[in-house]
Parts: sequence; C-alpha cells; structure tokens
Amino acid sequence: MIQPGMVDATELEAANEAAEADALLAAGTFGAALRESPDFAALLRADAALQADPESNAAINAFGRRQAELQMQLTFGTLDDSQRAELEALHAAMLACPEVAAYVAAQGAFGAVCAETAAMISDQIGIDFAANCRSGGCCG
Repeated sequence: MIQPGMVDATELEAANEAAEADALLAAGTFGAALRESPDFAALLRADAALQADPESNAAINAFGRRQAELQMQLTFGTLDDSQRAELEALHAAMLACPEVAAYVAAQGAFGAVCAETAAMISDQIGIDFAANCRSGGCCG
C-alpha cells in the first residue's frame, strides 16, 4: 500500500522523464538563441575571413611552429632573451594581421556573452555553471 505523500516508482520515472524533456527543450531553445546572436554571427564571419586569408594563416603557422619548437623551454621557464624576443615578434606579427585581429576581437566579444550567460544561469540554478561545465582531469 502506498502511504499518503509517497510517489510510486512509475510516477517518479514519468516526472523525471518530463523534467529531462523540459530541460532538453530549454537547452535547445537557448542554443538556438545563442547561435542567432549578433556576436556569434560576427565570430563566424571573422572565422571565415581568417580561414580565407593566406597572410594570416602563414603568420599563425609561423608562430605556432616556433612555439611548438620551444615548448620545453616555455614549460620550464627557460627561454633565453633571444628566444623570447623571437616569439614575441612572431606573436606581434600574427596579431598585426587584420583578419587575426578581427577574429581575436570577435572571439573576445562572444566570450563576454558566454560569461554573462553563465553568470545568469549560475544565479538561476544556485551553483557555478561554468565551473561545472569544465572537463575533468588534471587540466580541466
């Protein structure tokens, strides 16, 4: 016999399934709204322009190659002054490309939207949403 105030397993499962369906619908609606935002559209345009620009890609690749070559020194903080200057010059040359600068700006603007959104969600659910979305492991 079910005691007053108790819910049987079937009712509980149905309630959980309904709550999950509501959450998925809300997440889908939220994702669609985020994808339609002006900041996301600007990020997509900047990404397409960046991908199509050979000068930017050459600068990105040059910086990335040299950074990879010096990864051990970067990790242990043992870069000498000439290596540091070389990396800084390659980084500056990369950022001086208009398409790279536009992409970095668009990424920052969309990142700000995401941070504001995460703060709003955190306020609503009472936990740090962004911290709970990070991947696990030693670096997450």
